[in-house]
Amino acid sequence: MNPHLPLARRIAGSLALAALVAGTALAAPPRTAPASPDAARIRAHVEFLADDLLEGRAAGTRGFDLAARYVAAQFRVLGLTPGGPNAAWLQPIPFVEATPVIPAGRLELVRDGRTTALESAKDFLPGIDYATPQSEIEGPLAFVGFGVSAPERGYDDFGDIDLKGRIAVILSGAPPTFPSTARAHYSTNLSKYPELIRRGAIGVMTIRTPWDERLTPFERLVQASWRPGMRWLDANGTPADSFPELKRFATLGPSGAAAVFAGAPKTLEQAFADAKEGRSTAFDLPGRAKLAGQTLSTRRESPNVIGLVEGGDPRLKNEYVVLTAHLDGLGKGAAVGNDSTYNGAMDNATGIAVMLEVARTLQASRVKPKRSVLFVATTAEERGLLGADYFAEHPTVPRAAIVANVNMDMPFAAVPMRDFVAFGAEHSSLGPVAARAAKAEGYLLSPDPTPEEVVFVRSDQYPFVRRGIPALFLATGEKTQDASANGHELKEQFTRQRYHQPSDDANQPIDYGTLAGLARINARAVTEIANAPARPRWNAGDFFGETYGKAAGR
Repeated sequence: MNPHLPLARRIAGSLALAALVAGTALAAPPRTAPASPDAARIRAHVEFLADDLLEGRAAGTRGFDLAARYVAAQFRVLGLTPGGPNAAWLQPIPFVEATPVIPAGRLELVRDGRTTALESAKDFLPGIDYATPQSEIEGPLAFVGFGVSAPERGYDDFGDIDLKGRIAVILSGAPPTFPSTARAHYSTNLSKYPELIRRGAIGVMTIRTPWDERLTPFERLVQASWRPGMRWLDANGTPADSFPELKRFATLGPSGAAAVFAGAPKTLEQAFADAKEGRSTAFDLPGRAKLAGQTLSTRRESPNVIGLVEGGDPRLKNEYVVLTAHLDGLGKGAAVGNDSTYNGAMDNATGIAVMLEVARTLQASRVKPKRSVLFVATTAEERGLLGADYFAEHPTVPRAAIVANVNMDMPFAAVPMRDFVAFGAEHSSLGPVAARAAKAEGYLLSPDPTPEEVVFVRSDQYPFVRRGIPALFLATGEKTQDASANGHELKEQFTRQRYHQPSDDANQPIDYGTLAGLARINARAVTEIANAPARPRWNAGDFFGETYGKAAGR
């Protein structure tokens, strides 16, 4: 949006747009008439949600609250029932928001009586301590590969290393030789940090692999270091997944990693080569390290927005299919050029707009789905899937009654597309459902084009998977309708130039016809899931089914 447009005019235009969308929905055909997702409606939602007026929709800000009330108003206009606690549209979530004080970060290497100080924001980035405002640790260093122990795969990065009282140095990600499913699981800190704690580590420094560095250079991390971290708070006010036993965290840049590895039994290049070939390795690093930092914290509250389409079957309506899309963005931050508003149009105003069209389609259908469908616009996805995680831990319906999750996040559509990808399709009976829905709408369903990016654990479906609930995440693929347009290059260009940047706004090319196609596919898939006699099930022997499904009794 044009930052020079007078404020009053921008507000008037935005309010007019919101009224137009609401008025269009009010003038929709009666509920007995068939409904089909509409590109114009999707565009109207995106243009409002990505307007500068909403200031990037960061969780815990006024801009997000405006967006939340907009979605709640759309749910009301469509005739949905409030699905939050106490028959409300909103599920309030208490958070702690924490920002590392980058200049206060300190990392010193002590070797042979000499102390070498590394520079914060150049050699390393200090992590966030959610438990205390200021902390410092000192201890010997040990390199333990990816920090992964996977006995079912005969893989162990730790060897005979004793981590008690030590600072663990680990690589980002997980062994590339693992199947994508296992790699996705073991690449997360939710898997790594408990293992480090169990083995006695007091802190952790992460070295990013060359392939992660190519995907997102360290300089981009430094640029993004102004963004606070968040954790939701439990009933006792304790931050979830904060790992207080690990007193300090740091991410090493290329120069910092080289300094830490100076004089090591293996060079950093040898360690990367071992990692790439799946050879587990662990060894002591020379000397000791002092790691200190400061964190500024404040309490926030930000809600999920929840609407319900009640099922039509007297028995099955007490079971639920949950649709999710994250409503939050990055908010306002470091200026790029003259623009400091990170509007989040593709990520993820488009996903919310698609979800609203699916809700309209199901609510206006002649025949209600047998199971009930919950639509959850989540908060704080950009801070670590927090709104979805809170809902999955504190659902507003019995968790055992949730049969599946279908998620919508950043459906990239710069040009008309002819294929989609169903992330998670290989894990459960939801895969064939997605294939049938895509085929019925005339689209191809392609395999994951970038399995190395472990997308399945990086969006709001993963908290449901961790509770044993089968999940699916539909996104656009890389096959364009115009053969002269290279879908892969267009996605790469978006990632380099617009992803998590102010330029991800509604002025960029967005093909709303493709998004309407995605809405139709999602509506078909959800309807089939909701009408099926049996619940979705994990495939026999599936990694996630074995890891989480059995524990949850699914």
